[in-house]
Amino acid sequence: MKLWKKLAIIFTIGIALAIVGLTLGILWSTIYASIINTQLALSPSSTNYELWEKTPIPMYLKLHMFNLTNYEDFLSGNDTKPHFAEMGPYVFREVDYKVNLTWNENSTITYQRKRVWHFDETMSVGKLSDKVTNVNPVTASVAYILRYKKSGFRDIVDRIMNAVGQKLIITKTVNELLFEGYNDTMLNIARKFKLIDMPLDKFAWFYGRNESAPYDGTFNMLTGASNLLDIGVLKEWNYNSNVDYYPGECGVVKGTNGDLWPPLPDNKTVSFFISDICTSISASYDNETVHEGLTGVKYSSDDTIFDNGTKVPSHKCYCVGDCIPSGALNISLCKWGAPAFISLPHFYLADESYRQNIDGMKPTKEKHELSIAIEPKTGVPLNVNAKLQLNLLVQHDDAMSTFKNIKTTFVPMLWFSQEAYLTSDYASTVKFIIILQTLGSVTCYGIACIGILIICIGVFMYIRHGLKGEDNQTLLTRNDNEVTTING
Repeated sequence: MKLWKKLAIIFTIGIALAIVGLTLGILWSTIYASIINTQLALSPSSTNYELWEKTPIPMYLKLHMFNLTNYEDFLSGNDTKPHFAEMGPYVFREVDYKVNLTWNENSTITYQRKRVWHFDETMSVGKLSDKVTNVNPVTASVAYILRYKKSGFRDIVDRIMNAVGQKLIITKTVNELLFEGYNDTMLNIARKFKLIDMPLDKFAWFYGRNESAPYDGTFNMLTGASNLLDIGVLKEWNYNSNVDYYPGECGVVKGTNGDLWPPLPDNKTVSFFISDICTSISASYDNETVHEGLTGVKYSSDDTIFDNGTKVPSHKCYCVGDCIPSGALNISLCKWGAPAFISLPHFYLADESYRQNIDGMKPTKEKHELSIAIEPKTGVPLNVNAKLQLNLLVQHDDAMSTFKNIKTTFVPMLWFSQEAYLTSDYASTVKFIIILQTLGSVTCYGIACIGILIICIGVFMYIRHGLKGEDNQTLLTRNDNEVTTING
């Protein structure tokens, strides 16, 4: 093959590689953004959908019960503080399913969430047959609902409770209190006379909830198809963008459901909607953390999470009825009028008044803070530790003998931790998605560099050939001169 043909091939290949490499390198950010949108925006074929539609990673619900060890002192009204001993944790493996999906044209999806729990005795400290003594939620609820009624009416209800043997303190198994439920005569009476609008024939904290899709309600959520920064953000709950349980901003459905997040490049806070309390709560930036080789941003609870408006003015609308000290949230309207209040476990970060009338609370940051770590470029949760405590308000009432000797107290009933950790397999997938931006850019510009190198080689061969030609021409001229001299 002649040199000129070789040079033509070399220059063609070099120029082609350089043009392709430079073009792809310049456009790679757009190409990468398209790939990210395809994999992260929720669609039946996206990577995020696989993580969201059915929980693929280990998830656990850990429940801690509070046992009232000196209930006689509590009922007598003497100066001895009621003492609560923590039991558990009772650990349940949890799998979440998204069911009844409807893909909408406005880049949202409507769905329900079905949770399935299986008790794991090997991970638990105790059995479901363990006995727990504490306040009867039904008795406390009846008194709380009637607290503004005339004293004569409250006295009649109190006599009815005494006649049917209704007690303020009960002892039940863990299973009865959590899932199985127990029969309560006063619950049936209260439902019959519409004192309590509770759609349950038995009482348990999770009664009728295991494997139930409708229980948590119906969610409408942005898929991120039109804007990736909106993925996972809720638009409606039960077909409304506001709830009736809280006025103003407190009733707005906002944040994510906690299992699907948008990229969070520099967020100072994150919000997530919790259907159990009918509102959203927020966590604040804490620090950076590393999980399975991925660097994430950790958001955790601070002393504003259940502020009553003292530090965060917008929280003033959470003061339903009488405003309570910061550190707990009144969810009674969300729970059929029952005196239910949530806080962080052991009243961590709450006003000191919540612990003044009781013993047994030992709040610590390590054990009782709520936290979530998120990979900021993809929005993938690295680990989740959602922790809340359920308390019942039991109030003194001179018109009801059952409550005549009771000191008004926020009684801790149980606290839970919902935990999930991204596995190494899915962490590897996230790592690849993250490094793909740099890897693709380096590869494209690398191809361009190879093309430029090939062009340089062609130029070198061309110059070298030219120099050889000049040397040969000089040699021929010199020889011709020598021949002429000899002939002469």
